[in-house]
Amino acid sequence: MTSTASSKRSSTSKTSCDVPSAVLAAGPAAVQHFRRMIANGQTPLFAEMCALRCPPGTRGTDRAVMQGRLNMEWLKDLSPANQKSVLSRAKQAGISTEGRYYQSGLADHRGPADPAAWIDSASDIKRVAEQRNLHVTGIVEHVARDVPPPPSKPLAERLIRKAMVHYKQEHPTKKEGELREMIVQNHAPRHKRGSK
Repeated sequence: MTSTASSKRSSTSKTSCDVPSAVLAAGPAAVQHFRRMIANGQTPLFAEMCALRCPPGTRGTDRAVMQGRLNMEWLKDLSPANQKSVLSRAKQAGISTEGRYYQSGLADHRGPADPAAWIDSASDIKRVAEQRNLHVTGIVEHVARDVPPPPSKPLAERLIRKAMVHYKQEHPTKKEGELREMIVQNHAPRHKRGSK
């Protein structure tokens, strides 16, 4: 029984020493509160929330989107060369990056030069996802709608005439209209013919 009690004590002391950096930054009172809650059997996440006096971020909120990204904090994750590239491309495109975050998943072929990829709220993500029909999961949810393929161009007359020579040799008894229908049936794009 003594070994079990000592192992519980060592695991508790180990957990209580693992104070999250946000709690450490909040000061000694927050650290003390965090350790007291852990000692009373609370989970580390709940103890952190109570020590910081801040509710957890929730999906779809501006706080959840921009936490850790305000004041260009997100640039710290990039190399200096990438930081310079992203910011200069945005500046050349006339985009104000102040208080905004570059979300590469929303960007089109322009990358950081795409104004819609620079966001500052959950509503920005939702708006761009709806406009561009993007499937987005995470803090913001948006399911892309099915879009039928664009209509294809009909088979060019030049190709039909060229194939007609070959088809007349294989089917000498068929009329020209029947041959034309066979050529279109066999060579036109599938979704034009009604197949899926």
